[in-house]
Amino acid sequence: MEFIKGVFNDYGAVLLVSSMALLLIVFIWNIILTVQMGRLQNKYKRFMRSTTGKNLEGMLEEYIKDVESAIGKVEVIENNISSLKDQAERCIQKCSVARYNAFSDTGSDLSYSIALLDNYNNGVVLTGIYGRNETINYVKPISMGTSSYPLSVEEQMVLDRCTKKANK
Repeated sequence: MEFIKGVFNDYGAVLLVSSMALLLIVFIWNIILTVQMGRLQNKYKRFMRSTTGKNLEGMLEEYIKDVESAIGKVEVIENNISSLKDQAERCIQKCSVARYNAFSDTGSDLSYSIALLDNYNNGVVLTGIYGRNETINYVKPISMGTSSYPLSVEEQMVLDRCTKKANK
């Protein structure tokens, strides 16, 4: 303990001056850090505000809401597309036409058979038989590529062409 008292007595002034100098350095360092912290806070505040005055957090929340809304709309569109695909499968997708001369005493190929089928080979065969005095039209339903009514050679030909067509 005597040693410490002796050091303080001999070097008291030096220790006091060096302590004051160290305290001054720490005080100046504290001022520098406070100024830098203030500048950093200003930069942060400017960064967090947009040009419209909204802060970044508010903008992000708004964008998240927009994205969620877009996701909902995409789901609705996907459901609509699925529904439209189902409807399109049942629309006429295959067609075949044959013109022919039904009677030898008529001049040209004015009789016809038309097959109109959906993707599941359901539809109709339309036939028009042209004669000199009259024209007779027939419609025969087709279910899964076959008819419950007897088909003529021409009707069967257009039906076969349709059922063999590949789906695009």
